[in-house]
Amino acid sequence: MPPAVTDSLDIWAVDSQIGADGSISVDFLLPTGIYINLDVPRDATISHIKQLLWKQAHTYPLFHLLMEIDSYMFSCVNQTAVHEELEDETRRLCDVRPFLPVLKLVTRNCDPGEKLDSKIGVLIGKGLHEFDALQDPEVNDFRSKMRRISEEKIQSLVGLSWMDWLKHTYPPEQEPVVPENFQDKLYSGNLVVAVHFDNCQDVFSFQVSPNMNPIKLNELAIRKRLTIHGKEDEEIDPADYVLQVSGRLEYVFGDHPLIQFQYIHNCVMNRTLPQLTLVECCTIKKMCEQEMIAIEVAINRKSSNLPLPLPPKKTRSVWDICSPFKIILLKGNKLNTEENAKVHVRAGIFHGTELLCKTIVSTEISGRSDHAWNEVLEFEINVCDLPRMARLCFAVYAVMDKMKTKKSTKSMNPSKYQTIRKAGKVHYPVAWVNTMVFDYKGQLKNGEFVLHSWSSFPDELEEMLNPMGTVQTNPYTENATALHIRFQEYSKQPINYPPFDKILEKAAEIARSSDNAAMAVSVC
Repeated sequence: MPPAVTDSLDIWAVDSQIGADGSISVDFLLPTGIYINLDVPRDATISHIKQLLWKQAHTYPLFHLLMEIDSYMFSCVNQTAVHEELEDETRRLCDVRPFLPVLKLVTRNCDPGEKLDSKIGVLIGKGLHEFDALQDPEVNDFRSKMRRISEEKIQSLVGLSWMDWLKHTYPPEQEPVVPENFQDKLYSGNLVVAVHFDNCQDVFSFQVSPNMNPIKLNELAIRKRLTIHGKEDEEIDPADYVLQVSGRLEYVFGDHPLIQFQYIHNCVMNRTLPQLTLVECCTIKKMCEQEMIAIEVAINRKSSNLPLPLPPKKTRSVWDICSPFKIILLKGNKLNTEENAKVHVRAGIFHGTELLCKTIVSTEISGRSDHAWNEVLEFEINVCDLPRMARLCFAVYAVMDKMKTKKSTKSMNPSKYQTIRKAGKVHYPVAWVNTMVFDYKGQLKNGEFVLHSWSSFPDELEEMLNPMGTVQTNPYTENATALHIRFQEYSKQPINYPPFDKILEKAAEIARSSDNAAMAVSVC
């Protein structure tokens, strides 16, 4: 049985001391049940590593039960905790960065959808399963909207001709403005272009006018090839071919002059020879058909069935609510303080760094892991006066007498965070968390919320709070201090912040009232 790995150092880091000679010990799991440990170069490609494994596997039992080497590929658990099948064997092991140096040999039967999800997860640094588990309505709403936009986009591609598909997928990159000195880079007023033919060794060079369009260059290249091979009488339509930049998925086509294509323009300005390949349209058609098949699979695989639209609810404007803004502090979990310390919660409403009203401090309770406050916190600001981007900021503090601050604790380190001395006592910051007063749709929040807090405090605080901190709660909820709050319900109907046009109307109304008042004063 392979030994357990206990060292949590990043073995894939550039400056890692593990495998200083450039090699790393990898555990290989074969489908025959055989385990092989092998030292392989850290920067070797997956293909090279598979060859090394195959050579070593010859000396192990049950090798005769394995199929051809090309029938297998490696799979691993990547840094986002997702099983990834390494179909692209040109990648280096240090770029794949498995969670642990363990590679499993599996047969090539991976689902295209799972492959795509895995690649997306690697690119964004987060497994898609983590997004699926999110309970954030704003993130989920954004993802569903982006999915609908993507589906509408791919639906628009269905039924396109191969040329329209090419224009949409690989639009020509152009330089519409040509420098005045470009004539100095030409050969007797002409540019030289090398044209290769796909699937053969024929290469021809032409001196052509920079204003020639691609279809004319197609015709020149085809005619010369037919002449060289003694097939002058053969009729070939130049429109059945497309010029491709050699070695790139970039195409030169359309009615634009050659000099306006970015690749050719850059070659002329750098005095290098443009290398183009004449590709038959059947190759482009095949690419188009493959994408159309993939589009159909994507649409049928997980089409978003939109729910029926709900009838519009009656709403109230926040400007109609003249009651003081209130919340109920329900309880706290995992407060992580000593039992001989007192704990309180400080809350404030900010707009940016501006404090909108006096901060509120809850009653002090004896330090323990969990405690219920069930206390109403009423702020000296009316709901109608709250700005759209107001944020509610909380901080949990442990309060101790000065004489007790010398005692060392596991949960509080006086040198780690700033302490605040107030009224003969020392306040130790324990956790902070912020949340918006209005949600992303501009609706005043209501109901219960669990706010998982952050434990790292900035060097400077505003009113013992952190208003410039994130409004996202701590995603690592296992050990985070949690505050349970409930927003006061002011109406049975949703309370919305007015849209921008209503704000402009209100501002104009206030301006007119101010002008009328000023005129009345001047008359008096």
